[in-house]
Amino acid sequence: MRVFGHPLHAVLVAFPIGLLTLVPCWDLLALLGVSGAGTAGYLSEIAGLIAGVLALLTGSIDFAFAKKSEAVENLGLLHATAAVAALSVFAVALVFRSKDHGATPTAAALETAGVVCLSLAGWCGGHLVFHHGVG
Repeated sequence: MRVFGHPLHAVLVAFPIGLLTLVPCWDLLALLGVSGAGTAGYLSEIAGLIAGVLALLTGSIDFAFAKKSEAVENLGLLHATAAVAALSVFAVALVFRSKDHGATPTAAALETAGVVCLSLAGWCGGHLVFHHGVG
């Protein structure tokens, strides 16, 4: 999908990457007693998940219509799998937040695992663009 000649997916991925990467940082601060950090983590998680779904949709559309070699297809599927895994882990972590949406150790651990999945997705996406010229 392109807007004004630029791929929309490439623009949108910056938001979930930035927002979701900050979530375990905010939650660590909250667990250390920093006032307001738990709320910031909660809001970052919600916004990151929404942005992530939008990025996932635009990426899926791009992937469906792209001309792909076998190597690009395999890497694209790994990229998508890692992105779906990251969003799923963050969604589960959201459920494990406290009743007032604050940080919990379980949520923070899951969010850290989500960042690992997100990092793999980002690396695969970058490799698709810079090595294979996709997008």
